[in-house]
Amino acid sequence: MTDLIQLLINGLAIGSVYALAAIGFVIVYSATGVVNFAAGQFVMFGTFAGVAMLLNAQLPWPVGYGAALLAMALFGALFFAVLYLPLRASPVVTIIIGTVAIGITMQNAALLAFGSWPFRLPSPVEGVNLTIAGATISAHAVAVVIVTALMVALLWLLFFRTSLGIGMRAVAQDIKAARLMGLKVNRLLALSWVLAALLAGIAGLMLGPMWFADTSMGDPIALKAFAATIIGGFGSLPGAIIGALFVGLSEVLGASYVSSAYKDLISFGIMILFLLLRPQGVFGERIQDRG
Repeated sequence: MTDLIQLLINGLAIGSVYALAAIGFVIVYSATGVVNFAAGQFVMFGTFAGVAMLLNAQLPWPVGYGAALLAMALFGALFFAVLYLPLRASPVVTIIIGTVAIGITMQNAALLAFGSWPFRLPSPVEGVNLTIAGATISAHAVAVVIVTALMVALLWLLFFRTSLGIGMRAVAQDIKAARLMGLKVNRLLALSWVLAALLAGIAGLMLGPMWFADTSMGDPIALKAFAATIIGGFGSLPGAIIGALFVGLSEVLGASYVSSAYKDLISFGIMILFLLLRPQGVFGERIQDRG
């Protein structure tokens, strides 16, 4: 029983990281109709921003975390200005290909800057363990779940209790009507990219102590976030969260009770079943305006 509790907490922690990446994925898609295939590299950049601030610059962790997230916010704004804004009048597939190209560029830039040697990002609760129902749990894993729950709550408040969030939802619903209503559409679209980058930065900072940080870590994260959105419902924020937690739990439980060689097969196999039997996912709508 204690082993199961440990596995469940670890699965929820990994799923929480996937959830933040998937939420950023959905926010950008809902606002712009663009599937950001550089989402995994966003998380990788977040991890290496932490490496630069905490390991290279030796900043104390509150300052280092703040500096890393500020860098990610600026990166999100730069991504919007350099990639999306010049291509927004192009077909969506052109922008999607652009995100793929930028993702490859990001990976190679990180390789040039940090090298191929993996890093381990320290945790603010390094070495601290908690006892839950007799099971010894890493405090960092529990903190990841708590931080993700807090971020989800803050996002709910942003989208449903602030004029800024309501404006973002209006743009996601109908960009032309939002522009006719006098909303500053470009600013709101830029904010969606900044928000996605911030969420990816938080995910990267939390993932660093659990995984070794290397420049190729973005690809599996992007695939898991994509699988989560398919399972939960493409374009659905609750679906992204539920789908990501499911992917995280299936990955950890599958590796422990089946085989570590098949842990990815389980997640992607279930994703394929959803595509075949229920392509709209758990929370997705049956008919989508964007494809």
